[in-house]
Amino acid sequence: MISTLHDGTATTRGSGQGSLLQPDRFARWAWVWAYGAVVTTLAAVRYSLYVVHGYSLSGYLAAFSLITHGQSKDLLTNPLTRAIASNHSWIIWVLAPLTSVLGVGFLFFLSALVVGSGALAVYRIGQLWQLEPRTSAVISSLYLLYPSLIAANIYDFHPGVWAAPLLLWLVWFALKKSWWGFGIMLVLMTGLGISVAGALVLTGIGLLLSKKSGWFGAADLTFTVLYWSLAHGGLILPHWAWAGRLSLRTVLYLIWALLPPSVAAGALFRRRSALNHWWLLAGGVLAWNIARGSVADTSPFTDHSALLAAFGAMALLSCDSITGRLGKWALLWSSGWVVLMGAYLYHSTWRPRPANGAEIAAALSLVPKSSLLVSQSYILPHRGVTVRNWPTTVITSRTIPNHTYVLLNPEISDGYSTSPILTAWLNIAKSPGKSHIRYHAAGVWLFQLTRPLPPQSLGG
Repeated sequence: MISTLHDGTATTRGSGQGSLLQPDRFARWAWVWAYGAVVTTLAAVRYSLYVVHGYSLSGYLAAFSLITHGQSKDLLTNPLTRAIASNHSWIIWVLAPLTSVLGVGFLFFLSALVVGSGALAVYRIGQLWQLEPRTSAVISSLYLLYPSLIAANIYDFHPGVWAAPLLLWLVWFALKKSWWGFGIMLVLMTGLGISVAGALVLTGIGLLLSKKSGWFGAADLTFTVLYWSLAHGGLILPHWAWAGRLSLRTVLYLIWALLPPSVAAGALFRRRSALNHWWLLAGGVLAWNIARGSVADTSPFTDHSALLAAFGAMALLSCDSITGRLGKWALLWSSGWVVLMGAYLYHSTWRPRPANGAEIAAALSLVPKSSLLVSQSYILPHRGVTVRNWPTTVITSRTIPNHTYVLLNPEISDGYSTSPILTAWLNIAKSPGKSHIRYHAAGVWLFQLTRPLPPQSLGG
């Protein structure tokens, strides 16, 4: 293998295991494996404590089950998989058989490793640009320590967060003039779904404006336009509209997005060479998230904000070297924000977790695997890869079949099961003519319908 040293000379390195065990390369991989171990552990602990938000994880598990059972035609009709299918994400066909065998923990570990690999891409881009090894190491560490990236990787399973590392590898292959690697990364990006089109466009602009990578930027933009057109059956321009509003939530979002890298960025901006187009592209991601105005887009702890880690890393790499003292302060500052994020998430979501986990597990054990279960988003994923899960919200939209099991824990909300929905289900549980109670302890209700339940009107 031919590699380039920081002084521009070339040397030949061995391939295979010996290459990996070289001190510098082993140290970089050790960071990735350590990141993977820590993030996977946190995700597994959160999952075991029933701290799950949204139906994304149960949706992917349902999609995997439909695919492995040859029922992929039902992806657009299942209430949990409809949004996933409409995103045109083909990666679910690759993950379906693997997850069916290896379980939910495999998803957490794979996601952590993929996201962590972005640190290697950052380091190698720094090598190609002949930056000091310490500078490359500091910036790759700042990438790993970006709070939005960590939080998006811990919570549930969102392949969209993989866009951050894949974009960095896309840039690396472009800078290496490797059309094969560049093409493979573009194809892998489409596996995450059409929602990555915006990030691909920004990356293409970044490459177009960079020295000696203009053709790769043009290829990126051309590919993205073709991909977008195929997914929508024609070149349909996206609807650009400002749906957001300047509010306290927006201000808090800007604080979480901008302050973690502010020490490194602020010190570098004193130098004229620190101004580069990657800062504007990172600002484009930030402005787009605020413009869309949804709760998910203006949350600093989702994959929508994780993209800032990739564009921010590119902006820092395009600056001058980060000195030893600045690097230390930048790492300490960013680490402090990670600690602050952990304290905030623990206080807001982990601490008010269900205290009746044993009762939830006991109720789940009474539900046959072949039976349909209606439940809340933090309970459904614990059934594993199955299509026999429905969210509580289906009570207003479709007929619930006879003999369906319903498992409720009204003590803790999942953000989707509103008070009227939970009340309606509890009224059904207390109606002997409509259901039969199978388990009731510590606020946990498990009952089975004794007749089909038509869609309910919950009033205004």
